[in-house]
Formats: sequence, C-alpha cells, structure tokens
Amino acid sequence: MDDIYYEGILNRIIQGRLRINVDGLVLFIYEPDSFILEESYEVYEEAKRKAYFSGCYLKDDAVNLLCELGLWTPFDKKTSKELEKTIEDLKVHLYENFFKKKEAIGIKANIRMKEKLRDEILQKERQFDYLTCEGVAGFTRKSWILSNTTKTIEGDTYDFKENAPSKILDIYGAKTITTKEFRKVARSSPFRSMWTSSKTRGDVFGKCAVKMDGQQLALVSYAMMYDNVYENPEQPSDSVINDDDALDGWFIVQKRKHEKDRKASEADGILSGSINQNAQEVMLMANSNEDAKNIYDLNNDHARMKLATRQSQIDASDGELHFKDFADIKQERAINAVQTGLAAVKGSKK
Repeated sequence: MDDIYYEGILNRIIQGRLRINVDGLVLFIYEPDSFILEESYEVYEEAKRKAYFSGCYLKDDAVNLLCELGLWTPFDKKTSKELEKTIEDLKVHLYENFFKKKEAIGIKANIRMKEKLRDEILQKERQFDYLTCEGVAGFTRKSWILSNTTKTIEGDTYDFKENAPSKILDIYGAKTITTKEFRKVARSSPFRSMWTSSKTRGDVFGKCAVKMDGQQLALVSYAMMYDNVYENPEQPSDSVINDDDALDGWFIVQKRKHEKDRKASEADGILSGSINQNAQEVMLMANSNEDAKNIYDLNNDHARMKLATRQSQIDASDGELHFKDFADIKQERAINAVQTGLAAVKGSKK
C-alpha cells in the first residue's frame, strides 16, 4: 500500500467515521461515543438473557459440543499455545538475523505459515460461536450500535430500509483497521508530526483521552509504544522499527531480559540474609507444578545445564545414585583436590 492509503486511514481516524458506498448510496459509519457504548452493554445483556431462555448454547457448552463431534479437542488448544511460542521464537530469530536478507525472508515466510496454522486452530474453536448466547448477544449489540451510528450524507440517521444491518456490518468488518495498519500510521510522518505537537498542548485529535473513540485511543497507544522504543537506550535501528515482525522480536528479547533479571533478583532476595546465602545450592519445596516451574526458573543457564546433566545420570542409572556420584560434583571435588595440592606445595616452599 502507498502513503496515500495510510493517509486515508489517518483521516478516517481523525474524523471518527468510515465513508462507504453501497450501490451508489453514500453512508457514514461513526465510531460510537461513550453514551452509545454505555447503553450497548445493556442491549448485550438483555439479548444474552433472551438467547439463553430460547435454548441457545453458552460458549462453554458449544466447546463441549465441538469436542463430542470431534471438531475440536483440548490438544488443539495446546497446539495453538505451542505455535504462539514458536512464532515468538521466530520473531526473535528474525530480529537477531535481520540484516541477513536471505535468511530473514525465509524466517518471515515461516512466521506467516505458523500464524496461518494458529489462526486455523483458533477458528475451529470459534466455529459455533454464532449459535451461542454470547454470539447472538454480540451480533445484536453490534447491530444496535450500527443503527445508532450510521448516517446519510445529509446527516440523518439511516433507516436501513434498503440495506439490512448485516450487510452494512459485513462492509464495515471488511474495512476494519488492522494492527499492521495502526502501527504503520503511528510511525508515519503525518501522524508523528501531529503527535509531537500535541504533547505541548496536552491533547491530540483536538480532544482529551476520555473523549476519544476506540480507534483514536488505539492509535495513541501505538504512538506511545513507538515513543518508548525511540527513547530506549538500546533502541534498534530504523529498519528494525519499521518492520513489525523484527520489532516484535526486539520487544520479546527486552521482555525476556527483564524477566531474567527479575528472577535473578528474586533468587538473590531468597538467599539474602538466610543461613544459606553462601551455599552453592539451596533446596526449596514446591507445593504444586506451578511452584516447581517458578523455582526452576530461578536457576541461571549454568545451573539448568547442571540439572539437565544430573537428570540424565539419574535416568541412566540402574538403582540409587548418591549425590557425590554426580559428574559435576566429581569434577568439582577433583578441581578442589588439585587446588588444595597446589596450595600445599606453594606453602612448603616458603
């Protein structure tokens, strides 16, 4: 898409409305204000109540039905989470190899493939949503908002006599601003100029935050995200910033680094002031699998390698394995023996 396309999206966000042409009829769909949104939640709850008493499934019941029909299983959910982790790792790999063009192209293609697989699995879980109380209520709420925010070119509220709300909703849905488009607009020159000047005035779009619609707030949040990137001491190159996948990789690296530092600080806090603070190893009891994972995460990379080696020895052993028989302990004792011997030799020469 060229710059004019994104300028059009920016103008749409500034105006707070979408202009559509339906068989020669020009309509404007405005973003709902806080009063319309407030009432729309009541519309949703009432529609959900009616759907429930008319016999519609609740979302959890629909998921159970999918399982019974063999259309979806909990394994699919596990797979989607694994794919999400794989996509994260691929984005990190892209960031770390961004300037190796051939490799970067292959990584990007792999990201798109994994995203497609993930989305297909998620869609399987949602395929009966339209039959659920939540699905019916959601459609009713959207239709009600549309009926109160769609106007003719003359400024009158549209009566939907010629076009059903569902038809207009489909058109609006097809023109939903994507995350990629929000990010492109947020770092574009026209909006960055607006955003920078608004900081001195204390507003943007000519209104304060509580008066902004959902699209305007979304764009502001992305602008703030890019501000944080530009102000970071480890700011990546402009080429990385302008590539959504690579920048996501940079974010993940920063997040993992922060998480690693936080866990190291937690480990220091556990040992600080305790009788075990000078110990090489400290045993902590876990009350659940989650506790065990959290305790394991306190270990640094060297400690994790040591644990993996010990586990391999345990798995390969025929019976009991004494602590002193672990390979790392034997190695450590051998090193200590050599150091003690050297110290004794040096001492005897004095």
